[in-house]
Amino acid sequence: MRRRELAGAHRDLLDLDAGTLAIQTTRVVVDGRVIESDGKTENAQHLLALDPFTLAALKMHVDKLDQEQRELGPDYHDHGVLFSWEDGRPPHPDTITRRFKQLAAAAAGLPEIDLHDVRHSYATAGRDAKIDWKALSKRIGHADVAFTMKQYVQTDLEADRQVANTLAELIIGGSLISIEIAGEAGGASEGAA
Repeated sequence: MRRRELAGAHRDLLDLDAGTLAIQTTRVVVDGRVIESDGKTENAQHLLALDPFTLAALKMHVDKLDQEQRELGPDYHDHGVLFSWEDGRPPHPDTITRRFKQLAAAAAGLPEIDLHDVRHSYATAGRDAKIDWKALSKRIGHADVAFTMKQYVQTDLEADRQVANTLAELIIGGSLISIEIAGEAGGASEGAA
């Protein structure tokens, strides 16, 4: 999820039974002020399926929200957001970024990374796992699969080597083995002479 989606996620759009979270509202920073938006693009509003790990974490999080609301009673400021301060107020999106950096460094021991880098890592892991490009593009909220492919295309040497080897095997197939055997046999006879 993007920061604006996390900041705008509403608790009533989390369906723990179905294992989904609907993204409808975002919270963005414009000139230092937080503004709620409906995204205004075709892919801005979408439904996310939740994996079992995330679903379990969100169940615990919702229990914690309920506990905080009970403890504060009338002093709880229920804004309906899924991620809030202990008193129910939504945090500024920039606070989410700062807190992520603190947790990434202190708790996870990660090098300094941006919150948005998590999206890139997620998409890269999906690409490396050979997940269908269209499904991956939809999952990360891109409007166009071509954009996703352009952003996350493999360009490193090992990826290029994998493509070369796979295509050589497809095109040349068994002939490749006979070339290797002939090369080894020729080298062996030269060594014997």
